[in-house]
This record gives sequence, structure tokens and C-alpha cells, in this order.
Amino acid sequence: MSTTNKKTNVETNPGVLRQAMLSRLRRRTRLSGEILFPCAPSLLDHYTTQLHTIFAAAGRLFTRDELENLREILARQLAEGFAGSPFARLRVRYETDAPPSLAIRYQVFTENSTIAEQYQTWVETRTPPLFGSHPDAKVMTLLASHSDDPAAHPVLDVGAGTGRNTIPIARAGFPTDAVELAPALAAELRKALDAASVAATVHESNFFDPKLDLPAAHYALIVLAEVVSTHFRHTAELAALFARASSLLRPGGHLLFSAFLPRKGFKPDTTVRELAQVFWCPVFTRAEVEDAARGLPFERVSDESVYEFEKAHLAPEAWPPVRWFEEWTSGQDLFDLPADKSPIEMRWLVYRKCAS
Repeated sequence: MSTTNKKTNVETNPGVLRQAMLSRLRRRTRLSGEILFPCAPSLLDHYTTQLHTIFAAAGRLFTRDELENLREILARQLAEGFAGSPFARLRVRYETDAPPSLAIRYQVFTENSTIAEQYQTWVETRTPPLFGSHPDAKVMTLLASHSDDPAAHPVLDVGAGTGRNTIPIARAGFPTDAVELAPALAAELRKALDAASVAATVHESNFFDPKLDLPAAHYALIVLAEVVSTHFRHTAELAALFARASSLLRPGGHLLFSAFLPRKGFKPDTTVRELAQVFWCPVFTRAEVEDAARGLPFERVSDESVYEFEKAHLAPEAWPPVRWFEEWTSGQDLFDLPADKSPIEMRWLVYRKCAS
């Protein structure tokens, strides 16, 4: 009796068999977790691809319709979050069904936060001094020309924080008003003034609140140190700043603020502008700043690098003011590049109110 050897299709290649087993392993694999994304709407495609890759790595492959549905949900939540606050975060929670199902369920929602809440966390979790122990050299340099008669030159410190500039200004004899939006910082400022036995009026308010009653044509200097360069989001806020300053400054008075500006040859796109707000370094162009001042009685008298000016004029023991100052003012919080390669930098801008 003879036997016939029949050719079979049995797979015996170890590599192919391994992949075949790993494919089945997905039926015994579970996936769960959550991701927090900054709410930057221009990164919609990036976030969609990232999530799709994560889900696919566990064998949960989306159809074209499922992927488009995810994208639509992300788009809606990102836009809503960013409109509310640059501190908003998109939270994505996901979990696969129990094996052998290959389905995945996910939730997408935004979590918002205000400036006041951000600084409340700073006060509760960070070691003081939160913004450094020394005043800005630029502020004190501007005031030096009035040192012979400080009592005749009132100063308004907007976004005063915990008093890094307010206290030295008042101690030098300048009548000083301070405006601070965040209650936690305003409370720390009052404590610091008491501890220093220095007098200054603290207004816990938004500088643009119509209810904030400040004297018209009164101040010799209005300071916004690390305010425009931290929290301004729109050019309309720049225009409002110049308009408000115009009403509060006396003729010949100065408006001083810091702002992130592009270096020569760089034009910030939508993603740059969105992520700059996320990283506390909003970017405006010089043209936007000049447009905001147009039609108002101002002339720009200086435009200088914050990093270079402060390093050159602060005492050695005061440099850097805080550990993150050098990288931040050089734009490196936004761009992971050497300081000289960063396309943005923080600048000191000084405007003089012209006589009527």
C-alpha cells in the first residue's frame, strides 16, 4: 500500500508566525489612560494623528468615518477652550472594551483656568520671591531723572504682582499706585508693603475695568512689566492700553511695557501665536504695536532688549532676577533653540505722551 505526499499550506516561518500571534494578542490587551493637550486649535491635525497612532498601537484601528468624528470633536473643543483662556487644556480619556472586543471608548472635554487661578497655584506651590527680589533696572533708570523731586512724579504699577517694582518705587519717595488683578498676588503685595513699612495704594482690579477710578492726567510713569509680554492676547488689548494710558498720563509722562516681538525676518503664523500664549509669551509685531498707538499723542522713545538691558544694568547679585528669566526673555520657552537662534525676544518699549 502506498501513501501520497500532499503539499500543504501550513506556515512554518518563525517571523510570520510571531506576527500572527502578536496580531491575536490585541484581543487580550487593554488600553486606558488620559492625555492633556494645550488648547491650540491650529494643532488639530497634529492631535488627531497623535491619538490615532496611540489607539492604533493597541490594535484599535479607526475607520475613516470614526477618525473624522474624532477630528470634529477635537476641533470643537479646542476652539472653545482657546477662546476661553490660553490656560485651557483639552483632556482626552480613553479605555478599550474587555477582550476579545477591539472597541475603544473615549471622552474629550476642556478644562479652563483663569489668570487668578493660575497665580493662586503659584502662591500655594512656589517658593517666594515669585518674580525676583530686585526691581527692573529699566524702571529705576527711567525714574532716576526724577530722583531730585520724586514726590512730584506719581507712578502707576500695573500688574504689580508681589511688589518687586512697587516697593522700591514707593521707598524712593514716588507716590505709587499699584493695580493687581489676581487676588492671591494682591494679598501678597499688601503683606510685603506692610513688612517693608512702605506706603502704596493697592487696587485689586483689572486695569481696564471702567469701575477702576484712577486720576486723569496724573501719572509721570505707567509701568507694565511682564504684563503685555505674559497675558495680552489680542491687538485690541494693546489699543486699549494706549488709550487708557493716554488718559492717565500727564503730558511728558512715559508708558513703559515689555512685549515679545519678532526678530528681523520672522513673521509669526497662527501656530506661533497660539502656542506663544500657551507658553506665557504672546507675540505681537511692531506694526501691530504702532497701529495700536495710532491717533493717540504718543511717540516711541526706546525699543531695547529686556535681556541685554537688565543684564547690563542689574547688580551682579540681582542677575538673573529669577532662574527662568534668561530663557523666557529670549523666547526659549516657546522655541527649543539656542538663544541666538530664537526668532522672538522680549523688548522694553517706552512711549512718551506728547504735550497737547
